[in-house]
Amino acid sequence: MRSGDARTVKALEPKVLALFDYFKRFRNPDGLLEKLESWVFVEWSKANAFVQDVNYPTNMLYAAALAAAARMYDRPELATEAEKTRKVIRAQSFDGTFFVDNAVRKDGKLEVTTNHSEVCQYFAFFFDVATPATHAALWRTLCEQFGPKRGQTKAFPEVHPANSFVGNMLRIELLSRYGHCRQVLDESVEYLMYMAERTGTLWENVDARASCNHGFASHVVRTLYRDVLGVYRIDPVARVVHLRFADVDLDWCEGRVPTQAGGVSLRWHRRGATRVYRVDVPAGYAVKVEGAGGIELVRQP
Repeated sequence: MRSGDARTVKALEPKVLALFDYFKRFRNPDGLLEKLESWVFVEWSKANAFVQDVNYPTNMLYAAALAAAARMYDRPELATEAEKTRKVIRAQSFDGTFFVDNAVRKDGKLEVTTNHSEVCQYFAFFFDVATPATHAALWRTLCEQFGPKRGQTKAFPEVHPANSFVGNMLRIELLSRYGHCRQVLDESVEYLMYMAERTGTLWENVDARASCNHGFASHVVRTLYRDVLGVYRIDPVARVVHLRFADVDLDWCEGRVPTQAGGVSLRWHRRGATRVYRVDVPAGYAVKVEGAGGIELVRQP
């Protein structure tokens, strides 16, 4: 719906609903997907060893898919089902400190394991099973004691580390969602700079054992334009460019984002305590500045 192409979205409704019909046969008495067939993928880490019988990250994703379909097709029954699924996941997976990755069926009874992965924690927050308000202690732990330096600090060795695809990217997205833009910049550099310095590309994994020129890794471009430059969102339907300036440790920044209507260019620099910026947008577009976070702004013509 971001494009305004409601016709295509509506045309896809039967296929989306057919997909949910397919999953019905895997739903257990608790409403969770169990014993999914074929390959169940979470990410390239130890998390992929915990995918049966009930994989909680996969069910978190499933709940988010239900909620998205509810929004797109005005189907409140799917939103209800999504929240029921999240509620069961919270009850079963959260052990008081971390979210557990999976449960196994033994003698007809579902038993939650003690397997913990870093990426499972990010799935929980990214797909709205948890928030910094509902799971404040866990969020503080993730913000302050996880991240690119955990390999050095050895914090929480019982929680298997995430990989670049997709756990580290989810972490960066969550830091952005909750306003930690300075940390987004710092951790993006720590996660990715050594790759760029070694090969001039960004990799699928934190090491060079597989794809060392991976398309998914280019998502960091979107991240830096949004959270560092400040081109927060471009709405082609309403024809509005939303800017959000963050307190990042740079003296200046500039960039250009192409759109079908023309380029959006933004440049800013510091002048004492003031952020001076210039933005150029396509004809007919408006500019809206959202939450400058206490930063004093001066717009140049």
